[in-house]
Amino acid sequence: MNILLISPNTLQAPYPVYPIGLDYVAGSVSAAHEVRIVDMNVETYESLERIIKEFQPDIIGVSCRNIDNTEAGKSLFCVNEYRDIIRRLRECSKAVIVCGGSGFTILPGPVFKKLGADYGIIGEGERFGLLVE
Repeated sequence: MNILLISPNTLQAPYPVYPIGLDYVAGSVSAAHEVRIVDMNVETYESLERIIKEFQPDIIGVSCRNIDNTEAGKSLFCVNEYRDIIRRLRECSKAVIVCGGSGFTILPGPVFKKLGADYGIIGEGERFGLLVE
């Protein structure tokens, strides 16, 4: 099975964050599957669509790291960005979409409803490997 893990986080302040959590999630998946990670801090939507077309994932995992950017003067509700990326994923792929991450775990019910994913993982992302099997 082909599995694509996406970090949709594009926040740059105070510094960009490497999606290390997705490395742990990828490590939880059996070696029988091929896993790729896409970091939207370095990719564009166009390159993501190209990757999906070439890789043809069966499952797409979306890491919802933040609910917002915690910036009082210029707040950003990150869940809207996650919803937009899932909408784009639905347009170019028939893959099962699974959400997780710390932002998702904080408010799983409301976030799951807003995102429209197929599944959600609350808590440790390493459970993703169990879901795949």
